[in-house]
Amino acid sequence: MAGRHLALVVEDDSAAAEDIAEILKSIACDSIVVDNRRDALAILQSKKFCFILLDLEIKGDPDSIKGHIEHGNSLLREIRRMHVDHSGLCYWLPVLIVSGFAREVSAAVDAMKDGADDIIQKPFIGRDISAKIRNALERSGRPTHDLCGEKPAPRVTDAGKEILLAIPGDRIRQRTRVMVGSKPINLTDSSLRVLLQLMVARTVGTVVHKRALGATDDQGFKGVSVLRDALKPALRDGVNIIDNDYHGNYSLTDDVRIGSCNTDKLEKIGDSKILELARELRLQLGESLPPKV
Repeated sequence: MAGRHLALVVEDDSAAAEDIAEILKSIACDSIVVDNRRDALAILQSKKFCFILLDLEIKGDPDSIKGHIEHGNSLLREIRRMHVDHSGLCYWLPVLIVSGFAREVSAAVDAMKDGADDIIQKPFIGRDISAKIRNALERSGRPTHDLCGEKPAPRVTDAGKEILLAIPGDRIRQRTRVMVGSKPINLTDSSLRVLLQLMVARTVGTVVHKRALGATDDQGFKGVSVLRDALKPALRDGVNIIDNDYHGNYSLTDDVRIGSCNTDKLEKIGDSKILELARELRLQLGESLPPKV
């Protein structure tokens, strides 16, 4: 219907889906409901939506019996891969996470790092949902539906520009100085290990699987999310320099160039893994290593 926002609701609890649809109708929003990841991806290919309400604990496909949070997480990452445009305050296509059970709360908070814009808590309170939807649409630059048909304003990012990563290795309290372009970032030892593994992989043209980063096959790896958050202050809004193929493989983006690494300073940290990776990085870069004392 003209003049009304259209929402995609991804919810496998039929009663909850009906409640959401009624609340959306009361604020002049139409909705389409699906209950699984596969159907959600299919309809996203064929229709344009103004915003998405996503319950993380959904089924993977229509024939599945039980939902799982990882299906919702995977769908969110796919949505963000498909719809990356950003207004500067909010994604052009806002995704609001619907969180119910207590065990979902931490997962919903983590989802914010993967591109969710807000969280709606069950049991539903109509005025809270409508306020959060309106807020997300306003921040995305489309408070009224007539603006949804307009082309998103171009993002101001570092896309297409080379980003130099270097590790001078200066120690600031319990963190290590890393340079992202001309901006310094101080990383914890755990984040520095992840970054070094990604840098080494980049120099040899490979990816890093989450198992190599310490995760098991049935779990995600939060260390990359932590590293992404740590690097954000040095990057323009919307820029991400770590790719994820959603099969457990991570790599640095093509616009990243690997700079020098000071092994002398990193050796003083006393972490054998960090020193091993730093030395490997220097070798791959063709830099001679300082003699061992």
